[in-house]
Amino acid sequence: MNFAKILSKKIALRKASVGVIGMGYVGMALAHAIANARFSVLGFVRKTHKATQINKQKIKRIKATTETKLLANCDIILVCVQTPIFADKTPNLRFLENAALQLSQYLRKGQLVIVESSVPVGTTRNVIIPILQKSGLVAGVDFFLAYSPERVDPGNKKFALKDIPKVVSGFDKKSKDLVSKFYGNILKKVVPVSSLETAEMVKLLENTFRLVNISFVNELADYTKSLGIDISETISAASSKPFGFLAHYPGPGVGGDCIPVVPYYILNHAKKRGVNLRLVEQAGIINDEQPQKVVKRALEVLKKTKPKKKRKVLLLGVSYKPDVKDTRESPALRIWEILKRRGISVSYHDPFVPNINGFSSKNLSREVIKQHDMIIIVTNHSNIKYHALQKFKKPILDTRNIFKNKYPNVYHI
Repeated sequence: MNFAKILSKKIALRKASVGVIGMGYVGMALAHAIANARFSVLGFVRKTHKATQINKQKIKRIKATTETKLLANCDIILVCVQTPIFADKTPNLRFLENAALQLSQYLRKGQLVIVESSVPVGTTRNVIIPILQKSGLVAGVDFFLAYSPERVDPGNKKFALKDIPKVVSGFDKKSKDLVSKFYGNILKKVVPVSSLETAEMVKLLENTFRLVNISFVNELADYTKSLGIDISETISAASSKPFGFLAHYPGPGVGGDCIPVVPYYILNHAKKRGVNLRLVEQAGIINDEQPQKVVKRALEVLKKTKPKKKRKVLLLGVSYKPDVKDTRESPALRIWEILKRRGISVSYHDPFVPNINGFSSKNLSREVIKQHDMIIIVTNHSNIKYHALQKFKKPILDTRNIFKNKYPNVYHI
């Protein structure tokens, strides 16, 4: 039986049923894009309340379930689970391995499996394939396997998912052709590459590039500060060059499940191969130091403006980036933790994160602001009226350079 031909025809007719393992930020975004292209999507989640929550929304062509046996009914299965790192910065693949093991129990002939999760180079071939082949089926013969690194960017209003080119690769030519055809029916542009490992490396390169450049500009900000030069003005002027420059801005540190995580996949794997990536390693160290630098600056300001033991600080924004509710690896949480260790009482306001760690977001009212000795802007949400805070004359530590003009009560790191 020609499984590739059968699946290719189903894709062309929009009759291929799609399963998505993991309905978080990535899985849900991809599910929407696939459903908008008129494919039926079934999302697989672990918790019943999550499935109920999704199904209550009654999204056209999207349903969710906890019944893993229904994986057998899907023609195409996307794996979109998180791949964090351990405390020692080594890759933690247990969620991905568990998803693959679960899938192996219901894998059938003719299915296409697409791994979307960010992974160290070689993971798809050396970790995922052996687990899936526990089913008794053989990759490239009985089922098709592809790797396509997710490029979902929550909160990005400039680029819709369908407009972001999709890098794809396959275990063999048939797998690559099928994944190319599938995403070609959903997104505007597909970028096929020669191997699974190349596609895996693409995601690592993208995120490590960001980490290195952000860490560089954070370090450069220390230098320009010593010279009395505004780093943001400098970057803005440099951005006028129409070629050879890409702007990155200083801040309190990077967060999320990609930029502060993925570069350590490279570092870990490179060390095993005897390759020393000193620049990447230093970039990670610089990023890890940023929250401590924010706290150090806050304490310097408080010493001048509030020289007493009992101090209260209000953090503005605890999510890792603007206009999202995701707090994974957020520098705000590190800043909070360090402030608490220094004996400072911390509250927060974040319109996207109503509750976290047993605390509730405070209203940004006159009374709340008056109760605090300092405001630290950590996340620059678009729906907060930052300049209105000026009238309260409270010390403001602006880690995002929102206040372009100089004010006597506004400080920078």
